Amino acid sequence: MREVSDRTQQQIAEDAYLAATSLSNHLNGGRVPESDHLAAVYRVLHGDAAESQKAVPYSLSFLLELRALALIKHCTCCSVGFPTKSGAPDPEITDAVSPATRTVRRRAREHRLRRYRRSRTFPAVPTQTKVPVPVREGDRHITAQICEAWPEIADLASRLESGRVRDADLMLWSAATTLSASRIQFFVASCRSAGLDEAADQVITNAARRDAQAVLSIAAAFHHEQQHEDAGRLLALAAQPAFH
Repeated sequence: MREVSDRTQQQIAEDAYLAATSLSNHLNGGRVPESDHLAAVYRVLHGDAAESQKAVPYSLSFLLELRALALIKHCTCCSVGFPTKSGAPDPEITDAVSPATRTVRRRAREHRLRRYRRSRTFPAVPTQTKVPVPVREGDRHITAQICEAWPEIADLASRLESGRVRDADLMLWSAATTLSASRIQFFVASCRSAGLDEAADQVITNAARRDAQAVLSIAAAFHHEQQHEDAGRLLALAAQPAFH
């Protein structure tokens, strides 16, 4: 059938909507073509034969019969079908693909998918090994410079040093009653880091007068940053009836 066309295999494969490698395998006997592939190639070759006024040596039905026979296993070395026993009727000719063939094709497809996924996977970034650091005794406080941690702390220290106690008290009251829980925790830690322990205690005392939900949120922020003494002091003050 191939000899009735003067065109290349690439051109025949394009008109039959097949890959050139698939058509080459069919023509070389490396693979039994599917029935629809065989019909597509036959249609293209039949058209080429009509244009060149060449005789078509075989019919499509004959080629389909040959294809069905190729799927029957006649010996133990074949990979398709099953051998027939002596005296048994001839097996029914069918276009169905055997289960063994489906398994081989599925495994090959899964292997290609695994190789594709490995090629598209980005290498994992190595994690840095953390060096264990011993926990400091007492509450954990920030160690940054005062102006870097909280610029207002420098202003508070300046007011206390100059004797403007009222201005400092107003600033501490505003911080305790208006800041969020996380910012109060940071404010107290900044005061203690700067050596302003009395100011930190005053902020906690003022914060203890807030509503119960706010007090619990501030205490949770202290616990999260391991300022357990500050959290205990806050809860003890908030539990006193004089603060409500």
